[in-house]
Amino acid sequence: MTTTTLLLLGLGSIAAILLLIIKGKVHPFITLMSVALVLALVGGIPLAEVAPLLITGMGNTLGSVALIVTLGAILGRIIEVSGGADVLARWLLNTFGEKRAPFALGATGFIFGIPVFVDVGLIVLIPIVFGVARRLKGNMLTYALPIAGAMLAVHCVVPPHPGIVGGSQLLSADIGLVMIFGLIAAVPMWLVAHFVAKPLAARNFVPVSDADTLQAVGGTGPMNIVKTRAPSVALVLSTIVLPLALIMGGTTFAVVLGEDSPVTAVFSLIGASHVALLIGVVYAAAVLGFRFGWSRDDVENVINSALPPVAAVILITGAGGMFGFTLRETGVADAVADLLGSTGLPVIFLGWLLALLIRAAQGSATVSMLTTAPLVAPLLTTMELEPIQIALVAVAIGAGTMGLSHVNDSMFWIWSRYFAVPVSTSLKTWTVVSTAASVAGLVAVWIMWMLVAAVL
Repeated sequence: MTTTTLLLLGLGSIAAILLLIIKGKVHPFITLMSVALVLALVGGIPLAEVAPLLITGMGNTLGSVALIVTLGAILGRIIEVSGGADVLARWLLNTFGEKRAPFALGATGFIFGIPVFVDVGLIVLIPIVFGVARRLKGNMLTYALPIAGAMLAVHCVVPPHPGIVGGSQLLSADIGLVMIFGLIAAVPMWLVAHFVAKPLAARNFVPVSDADTLQAVGGTGPMNIVKTRAPSVALVLSTIVLPLALIMGGTTFAVVLGEDSPVTAVFSLIGASHVALLIGVVYAAAVLGFRFGWSRDDVENVINSALPPVAAVILITGAGGMFGFTLRETGVADAVADLLGSTGLPVIFLGWLLALLIRAAQGSATVSMLTTAPLVAPLLTTMELEPIQIALVAVAIGAGTMGLSHVNDSMFWIWSRYFAVPVSTSLKTWTVVSTAASVAGLVAVWIMWMLVAAVL
């Protein structure tokens, strides 16, 4: 096929994804798989090879992504049910004081958001936000914007969240490096969200709701577990830090000590993302569960309760890999890469902008990442980038998936519904905060890119 034909196929496939999800209300998994199937047929893949191609694309992505996403969800659920989020929030509020309550809530969202999906994590923390807001009175936006902004920033750029993990897989980016750079970028994203929220809250007043239903909002479902006492802050933090430290150690020691070092060999195993998260889950079950009176049945029930919410996420991620693999096999991805390369724009900006536009069009940060990554991946190959640069591109795309959150985004509705914020006010506040944080992420990645370029 000619380059023009391939480009039209690429544009048509993306348009079809957006149309089916936005107008047709078709589930993203069905949408991505269906478009991948049609693209393979139209793109000239022999009939006998279409089904194996789809299976290969799904399998290549889920080989590592399913493990990381599932183990991350289990770890987050253990922390949630143990009361770790409540302990952490109250400690931060006591440490920073009432005047800095918005910052304390944002810090809670940032830390707790690392192992917990943003939608679930926000719902878990909503009772804490309302408790603070009702005690201190004032404007609901003052407390609701910082915590949601922090959680969404982490969700978009820090593994083990599905979008950044799946996108990294499609870009062949090192998860350890992505985690390091993602955490670095997430900090200014959170801080910008925090500071942008202040004047927006000052100009838009939303009273604190007295609705009793909001007091009862909690996680992914109640758990009838008898707890002897609450865990300490240090213990809760250790369950989050341990897997992160192992993953970062696996990457860091390989660079510092070299591939032949015995320490590197050990961390190549325990620092592998799925093994590190498994260690984190076992550790969390021991120190937050068994130590505080959980039975074996309790631990099993908590783990089982974490699995249903991630099923759809895993399937969507796998279907995104299927679509990306089909783009590559039909030659569409290479044609798009040639077009992007001819613009002369930096790959960091291109990846961020594509992700931002696709996010604005269809609403899901995860789908945006999984749609953008395979379009950018061939361009990275032609540029012969170093692993550290590929990781930065992954984080830039992740940052792009945070911006322009509006009425087609589930997070928009969860946030506005539970905090009783009118839609018009949400567009003037939450949408602006998410976009400002997205731009901050791009700037942070660009600075890191320049520093890396100066060293390489």
